[in-house]
Amino acid sequence: EISQKRLGATAVLNNHKIVGVITDGDIRRMLNNNVDFANLFAENIMNPHPKTITPDAMATEAFQIMNNNSITQLLVENQGNYIGIIHLHDLLKEGIY
Repeated sequence: EISQKRLGATAVLNNHKIVGVITDGDIRRMLNNNVDFANLFAENIMNPHPKTITPDAMATEAFQIMNNNSITQLLVENQGNYIGIIHLHDLLKEGIY
């Protein structure tokens, strides 16, 4: 999902519930530290407190959260259940900024 969908992040789930997020930045930091990926689990590199938004939130709210936290994506969730990811490029493409 990080590379294939060009989102720069992927959600870490347990029974469809969000337990974290891994970004391309997290992976780059691990590569810079010469970490042995063969012995890592997602929980070893994920951020266990990802920024989220609900599907009924306004797009301007998503932009504000991203801007305030210097991030480029938000996990979309409904009562903790993963729905998807919204990326800054999605908002900019729609003219929201």
